[in-house]
Amino acid sequence: MLLIQRVTSNPYQKQTLVLDDGSTVTLTLYFRPMQQGWFITRLEWGSFVLTELRITNSPNMLRQWRNKLPFGLGCFSTENREPSLQEDFSTQASKLYILTEAECAEYNEFLEVGS
Repeated sequence: MLLIQRVTSNPYQKQTLVLDDGSTVTLTLYFRPMQQGWFITRLEWGSFVLTELRITNSPNMLRQWRNKLPFGLGCFSTENREPSLQEDFSTQASKLYILTEAECAEYNEFLEVGS
C-alpha cells in the first residue's frame, strides 16, 4: 500500500498519482460540508472514468471495478468513524492508500475464502 501523502484540508484537490506500472491516476477530491464527507468527484485511469464516489473506510473502495482496474483505493481512520471532517486527511485522522494489483488480489482471495 502506498500512502497518498499530499491530501490537505483544502476542500478541492486534484492529484496525479503514478502506479507501479508507470501509468497515472488522476484523482479529484472534494469536501462537501453539507454532507460532512469527502468525495472522489473524478478518478481517471486510461479510458476509465469514475465520478461521485464518497470516501469511506474500506480496505478497497474500488473493489467493484476489480475487473477494470489494476489498483485499489483504501481508506482507514484512527477515530473509529468515517472521514467526515475537512481536516481529517491533513491531521492523519484518516489516511488514503493506493493498493497494488497484488494487494487487491490478496484482499479478493481473503473475501472469497471467508464466504
